[in-house]
Amino acid sequence: MEFLSISEFLVEVADDLFDYEEDVIENNFNILRMFVRTYGACAPTVLAKYIAEAEEKYNNLLKMLDPQLSLNYQRRCVEATKEGGNTSAHPLGTWSIPPLILDEEFYRSSLLDSKTQL
Repeated sequence: MEFLSISEFLVEVADDLFDYEEDVIENNFNILRMFVRTYGACAPTVLAKYIAEAEEKYNNLLKMLDPQLSLNYQRRCVEATKEGGNTSAHPLGTWSIPPLILDEEFYRSSLLDSKTQL
């Protein structure tokens, strides 16, 4: 169960990084938004540390799974990554932390202004 928890955490972080700008616009919960509010401009560094620790734990727990289960799980991860459109050389993808939005209100109002001018 711990393995699935770590796996889900990594999937959710990846999803939040992908949806960051949209989540700022819609004022939705997002782990990067939380880290920006807590750590400011240092958020990417702190989040990268959390990701690295989770990946290490994930890899250690993966090694403890039944070998066939582990192989099947890894195959499914590769399939899911391809289905998601990832073109990374690494089968499980790579991490990409988007540029931070430190002033969310300004970001949202700027988008509204640009849409109004169209």
